[in-house]
Amino acid sequence: MIGFWENDNLIKSIDEGIKESRVPHCHLINDSYGSGGILLGMTIAEKLLGKDPFKHPDFNIYFPLEKDDISENSIERFKYLFKKINCCGLSDWNQILNSNVQSQIRVKDITNLHEKILLKAYEGKNKVYIIWGPELLNERAGNKLLKILEEPPSRTYFILVSEKINQILPTIISRSIILNLSKLSFSHIEKSLKEMQINDASRIARAANGSWRKALQLSDKSNKIEEIESIWIMGLRGAFKSSENKKIVVELMGWAEKISSLTRDEQKQFLEFGSNLIRSALVVNYKAKEASYYYSFNNFNVEKLAPFIHSKNILKIINLIDKTHYEIIRNANVKILFSNFILKIAKYLNMKEY
Repeated sequence: MIGFWENDNLIKSIDEGIKESRVPHCHLINDSYGSGGILLGMTIAEKLLGKDPFKHPDFNIYFPLEKDDISENSIERFKYLFKKINCCGLSDWNQILNSNVQSQIRVKDITNLHEKILLKAYEGKNKVYIIWGPELLNERAGNKLLKILEEPPSRTYFILVSEKINQILPTIISRSIILNLSKLSFSHIEKSLKEMQINDASRIARAANGSWRKALQLSDKSNKIEEIESIWIMGLRGAFKSSENKKIVVELMGWAEKISSLTRDEQKQFLEFGSNLIRSALVVNYKAKEASYYYSFNNFNVEKLAPFIHSKNILKIINLIDKTHYEIIRNANVKILFSNFILKIAKYLNMKEY
């Protein structure tokens, strides 16, 4: 099963717990490396229910959605995505949603969960609830879920699947048993890509840096990564020229306009991609190319950027990327946000190390 090579021990411990009737009421799967958290969650659900969760009346799943939707209305979209990519991540889900606003898990879904918990199990056995993206619970929903976790009914199990566990309410974490998914090995990723007849399997496996989800994204040129990289390249070139020609500022504002046309999730992908690009340039600059996990879809040579990423500007650039990412989550005005972003990038790139 793809995604579980280095995590088989987690499955074994779940099996033993079920046999010995000592399964905790709430598992929190930490999928920060993109190793198949939702696949593990669905696998645990199947073991607890004894059959395919999608065919069981005592299974429910909740995920981030737009403001006026509820998870029950979107289950078919989730089934479609999970069947297509069983190691899917929230970025894949947001592409299905095709939304330009930050999706959330809202209180109406947790209210729905609470109502279902109060009902008697259809088959008189276990009930399982998966919450995909608990870091995206809004404040009211998070507090309501916490009350449910404090006194869960018997034979009721919660499986939380998170990509950013540090953003979850600490009180929710404290009531969960954490399952940390580890990075996958280069050899297993490379082997699986070759079995899928993916070109450049070795380079992609290295660039994936242990993440099967990233390996799949890098293997699929139909997604946004190629475009996102080209936007970064365009922005960097404009930023370098701005020190010599102030008229370039107009060009940079056009660049910011282009970024604002992306969805919120694509904007977050853009920043995450840039963080990897900048860090890779830094390690190349300091003669540690083997530690770089950069893969280009546009034949971009990261060694040309490397001399401009150094000790005097690396923290400023990374902090700027992180802060901008945070502001996007808060639904900031993206045109203003990215206009300021590219002007600061231009300033930082033109700083001298000595």
